[in-house]
Amino acid sequence: MLKKLLASVGIGKAKVDAILLSDTMRAGDDFDVEVVITGGEVAQELNGLELAVMAQAKAEADVGDEEVTYNKSIVLQHWHQELNITVAPGEVITRQFTLTLHPETPATELFGQHVSKVWLQTGLDIKNGLDGSDKDSLFIHPSATQLAVLELVEQSGYSLFKIDIEAGQVRGHGFASHLPCYQEYEFKPQSRSLFGAKELEVTFVDNGSETGVLIEIDRAFLGDGYRSVSIPNHCTTVSAVRPYVERLLA
Repeated sequence: MLKKLLASVGIGKAKVDAILLSDTMRAGDDFDVEVVITGGEVAQELNGLELAVMAQAKAEADVGDEEVTYNKSIVLQHWHQELNITVAPGEVITRQFTLTLHPETPATELFGQHVSKVWLQTGLDIKNGLDGSDKDSLFIHPSATQLAVLELVEQSGYSLFKIDIEAGQVRGHGFASHLPCYQEYEFKPQSRSLFGAKELEVTFVDNGSETGVLIEIDRAFLGDGYRSVSIPNHCTTVSAVRPYVERLLA
């Protein structure tokens, strides 16, 4: 009786561990996950599994007369897998799933450097609402089209200095984002001029076949200006994306 009471408040409950079978991936890719469930001290009824791709994003809020920036966890994708089974004490149950990343999922790796936080969170839907959870970092690289655009921007006299995930959505000519956050690559010019750009920000919106590129240029005395274009995803080299992007940088 005591063990059942402890399990009802989350002590000695079943545990879940998700094992990513894909080391690295790109947005839009399929990836395989093996979920290992280990029974606790008493038998428990498992309704299902909850899996979600999460991201840490910057958000803003008004606190009194000030605007405060803070980090928040945002759900990008969510899956529910039915189980309807009972796990015995100490029993090990495994399930394998193939999931697909949304094409707009932010990148977490760039040239071997960790640049943002995106992870898979796995939880157990246990009768009476008990929940065991597991977090696994996702290693996501930018697409070849995005890398080509970033390289072209750098060749055009800018240096990448910051990468953020921002809460919210963006819109350009002929495209709009769908996830509740977007990734922003911030560049600074390698040399300054009186009316030249002080800062340049690049955001990508990939729909699977085309990549929308939104560029925000902050110019001295002129303020911010927005320019955008859509690039077919078969354009994967600097020379291929140049006709689309160069005029945005002019």
